[in-house]
Amino acid sequence: MAIVLEIVPWPGVLDIPVPGVLGFNINWSGIPVVMVFFGLGFAYSLISVGAMWAAIAYRNFTGAAFKGPAELFTVLGLVVAKLAMAKWKPGRKLSLAAYTVTACLFRAVGMYFTNIQLLPVFYGMPIEVAAVASTLYVPWNIVQAIINVVLGGLLYFAIPERLATEAGLGDQADRRIIEELPPDTADEGAHAEQ
Repeated sequence: MAIVLEIVPWPGVLDIPVPGVLGFNINWSGIPVVMVFFGLGFAYSLISVGAMWAAIAYRNFTGAAFKGPAELFTVLGLVVAKLAMAKWKPGRKLSLAAYTVTACLFRAVGMYFTNIQLLPVFYGMPIEVAAVASTLYVPWNIVQAIINVVLGGLLYFAIPERLATEAGLGDQADRRIIEELPPDTADEGAHAEQ
């Protein structure tokens, strides 16, 4: 889904340019990355970020250079929220709020410093100008993170629980991997320790 949202050009719908902010577009390709994180976990969300990066890079390497780290910082924020809530089990609304806040924080701060490094490389800005320009990107990175996490979370939570369980999504993803191990694998590990 993330790849399709990147390779199908639909300006004004799938890519909404932000006026006055050089090269920044609001788009929907981060939503599937968040859904993958909630459904399959961190490793698969990294794969989806990589696939999305490749889909952008083949036609717009500059855009990919900015979009890849932005989505990576968003996912890292999701990981931190998940780890922070591991023992404390809040409801969906509160957990979605926590995911959104940490994703916004990680994306905004991470991209502030990343933009300071990338803007001179890709747009020839002096470092001082890049620092000022990077500040202008902060609120838009927060808006993009909110869109990704809130819509991605709402779409994921809309999956009926029975279907998610049968598909091995969410908390069931780890359990499915354990259940698929051959029964004698655990015995071999126990014998090796003795």
